[in-house]
Amino acid sequence: MSDDEEQLALLPSDPPRWGGPAAVAADPIRTQGRTEYAVRCDGCGGLHRHIAPGVRTAPCGTTYTVPGADDDGAGDGPQLDG
Repeated sequence: MSDDEEQLALLPSDPPRWGGPAAVAADPIRTQGRTEYAVRCDGCGGLHRHIAPGVRTAPCGTTYTVPGADDDGAGDGPQLDG
């Protein structure tokens, strides 16, 4: 783990506020038993899926903050029966 990654791990839940990587728009995806997050990457333009919010590094190497579902007031996504 690099020094930068060690420092990012110590940041509170709102990394951009404290100088961490910028938050990106994330769409919560409710799967069987958990919420995942789809993110349009500013680095490569691809769509990446993450299993948890927080500071993440995409497969392309871009580092950003994935906001939690509750961070934008959206809740935990739609709850579907069936």
